[in-house]
Amino acid sequence: MRSLPTLAIASLAVLTLAGGCANAKAQAALPDASPLMIPQAPSRVVVPPAPDPPPAAVETAPASTSTTTANPPANTSRPNRDPKPQPPPAAPPAATPPATPAAPTTPLETQGNQTELEQRANGLLSSARATLSKINQQALSADGKAQYDAAQRFISQADAALKVKNVVYAWQLADKANTIATLLLKHS
Repeated sequence: MRSLPTLAIASLAVLTLAGGCANAKAQAALPDASPLMIPQAPSRVVVPPAPDPPPAAVETAPASTSTTTANPPANTSRPNRDPKPQPPPAAPPAATPPATPAAPTTPLETQGNQTELEQRANGLLSSARATLSKINQQALSADGKAQYDAAQRFISQADAALKVKNVVYAWQLADKANTIATLLLKHS
């Protein structure tokens, strides 16, 4: 029985301490918050697109004046008790002019160093071709052959992109082709 009062005192002490901990708040000293310095936006160089030529005049044929329409057969099963006047037939829709072919789009030129980038893309393409010519394709594993084919596809896509003057995309493709070819040469 003596342990019962001891147990009561111990539980009372625990509850008192737990209540004190619940009300305590940790306060950490925060350094003075200074505002962030926001840098100025870089200047942009945008080349305006070339003006589109005016569209060619399209001649339209005069609309036909014949507006005869076939009336549906009358319902003879029961007589019409409330004769309503029929509205006049609607005018036919106006003739739409034929669609004019879209003018060829010019590539978006936003970089000032297009010729430099084109030269770098051509250099990467020639490097990738030279590296791939050094690789024995028959000695490659299945994964190696797949990588070899991927490099070849990147080269052909880069050539196509250069033909339409998409030099940024061509440079990215040429870089990928050159990277794959270099890694294949190291591991073959």
